[in-house]
Amino acid sequence: MSNSSLAEAIEQACLRLEEGSVRTEADVRNIIVNPILGRLEWNLADPGSTKREYAVTGRKRFFFDYALLSGGGAVAAVIEAKAPGQMDENARDQLLLYAMKTSTQVGLTTDGRTWDFYVPLEGGTSAQRLVRSVDLLKAEVEEAAGVLDRYLARDRVLSGKAHRAAADDRARLALQRLVEAGWSDLLSGPSDEIVKTVASAARRAGKKEGLPLPNARSLNVVVRSFVGRGFSFGEPAADLAAPAGSPSERVVEAGGNPKAPSAPKGTAVWTFQGERHVETNPTDLYVAAIGRLYEFVGDEGFYRQLREKIRGRKRAQIAESPEGTGAPKYVRPLPGGWHLNTNLSTRDKLRNLERACEVAGIAFGSDLVVENDGERVTRKRILRPRESGRALAR
Repeated sequence: MSNSSLAEAIEQACLRLEEGSVRTEADVRNIIVNPILGRLEWNLADPGSTKREYAVTGRKRFFFDYALLSGGGAVAAVIEAKAPGQMDENARDQLLLYAMKTSTQVGLTTDGRTWDFYVPLEGGTSAQRLVRSVDLLKAEVEEAAGVLDRYLARDRVLSGKAHRAAADDRARLALQRLVEAGWSDLLSGPSDEIVKTVASAARRAGKKEGLPLPNARSLNVVVRSFVGRGFSFGEPAADLAAPAGSPSERVVEAGGNPKAPSAPKGTAVWTFQGERHVETNPTDLYVAAIGRLYEFVGDEGFYRQLREKIRGRKRAQIAESPEGTGAPKYVRPLPGGWHLNTNLSTRDKLRNLERACEVAGIAFGSDLVVENDGERVTRKRILRPRESGRALAR
């Protein structure tokens, strides 16, 4: 798939939308969605790649317009198309409800013009699971193509990169909103502490520049007036879509900086080859780190050896198909088309990660480092029962 071919499909979609020839749900599927999926390398004629009208059974039977399948036949992403102007909360809630029943990691609703991407298995309300919304008629073609490629390109969906990117973007967006809300709350009626801090900084700057220093009362009045106006970080999602194929979409701090910033409380942190990654939870760390070790080794033999290393009495833990893990409900995709069971305690995840390091020929705790409250998690801490609950925050 080339960016130019995807951009052409988006341009054609915009033309058809503007001329008013897209009127029904069938028009949205045939005129807009099908060509774009084709440019993203989904073969609509291959039932092993995509399925139309994919049935899911719950309290009532529900049909996804599109199910995008992994190599093992599991549903990797779902798409629900609506007629123009028919995107609503009911469509969103239906998508998320039935996507969860199939353990689908990426979900999309679209009326041809608006494309809303969700992470169904993440926590939070339905609205909080929205990752990105793109309006094809308002966005630049290159921007829209970048978003569609980031979350829907077949190779990225099958490798798990699309889900990791969506989960990362959702986590960053949530943090950004929390910071903005907290900052706005602080500045809504600026406290004496904030005013004094800004005023002191202004006085230091004035002294450094050799400017005459105002009296404290005048300075405090100006600062309180200025700070009280509030502050906004701008459009929250404007810069979330990093270019696909960038060296590491999960990197928070590369090895060039002498001191990495502390991660938000409750997150899981790991470092490998000078790249520091912050995950939203231990399960994301477990999946991302094993996938990265596979990429480091560059051979499926890594997965086969690891399967024997971490095999349980009843479950293989890692397999070429979700069913092969013995726990398909809790499976997560890995690069290379393999699947990993995540229904384990944090302690067992760390043990398996240590064994993965052995298979990759590196040392857990030094070559691959897992952190908790700024301290390295070592093999000794994994094995110490009383410490296991604190080895990595759940």
